[in-house]
Amino acid sequence: MTTLPQTLLIVAMCTSVLGCKKEAAPVPTAIPEKKAKVKAAVAEEPEAEPEAEAPRKVTTTPDEHKCKAGNAASCALAGRARIDSEEYALARPLLEKGCKHGSAEACDDLGWIYDDGLGIDVDKVKAEEAYGKACTGNFARGCTNQGVMYLSGEGVEKNSQKAVTLFTKACDAENWTGCKNLGLRYLAGDGVAKDMTKARKLFEDGCTAKHAGSCYDLAVMYQNGEGMAANKKKANTFFSKSCDLGNQKACEFVK
Repeated sequence: MTTLPQTLLIVAMCTSVLGCKKEAAPVPTAIPEKKAKVKAAVAEEPEAEPEAEAPRKVTTTPDEHKCKAGNAASCALAGRARIDSEEYALARPLLEKGCKHGSAEACDDLGWIYDDGLGIDVDKVKAEEAYGKACTGNFARGCTNQGVMYLSGEGVEKNSQKAVTLFTKACDAENWTGCKNLGLRYLAGDGVAKDMTKARKLFEDGCTAKHAGSCYDLAVMYQNGEGMAANKKKANTFFSKSCDLGNQKACEFVK
């Protein structure tokens, strides 16, 4: 029987929120066939060298044209499209330009590039700075991501109270990962006074909005009887909902 862990102080990233990208599978290199041997004393011909692949032509998208003309929102769209196609070297300058010219969403995705080291070395300091610009621009996911940096102490000095402030701002704008992270802070009494009722309400709101992680944390509260009487039936209901929403960890506890 799988033993249910105590509620984890989980923080989400990638959040898009973002999801982590799979690495592209390596392209197999064609192996040239060996030359057939010639009769008699004729020497075997050397194997032909495989032809080098021609560089792939990069097509400039309409959003990239608009970005070049100074449209910050188009820079954000174009940069995210290049991230999604794993063309990180093309994504970064687009996002840098968008962020510089006022797109908070571009700043958030630029933070993601530095945070996860997409095509470059990981740079947590630059990640936190970019997330901060996104949050200042009222892009809620940026507030969640910056809050995670303060919570972990990556790229900035650890500060749970600052994290709570940022998660609250994100949650007020209905970023459900931000609400989940805020709920975990109330559950643990980390950066804020412990309050099981507030934690449960935040998880309930997120679960109602179909946020899988919130349903999972709500299920754990019912399973362990945190702030209320244990209720295995309700726990199973919320584990099941979380599982249906794609949380594979929750699926392990569905009965």
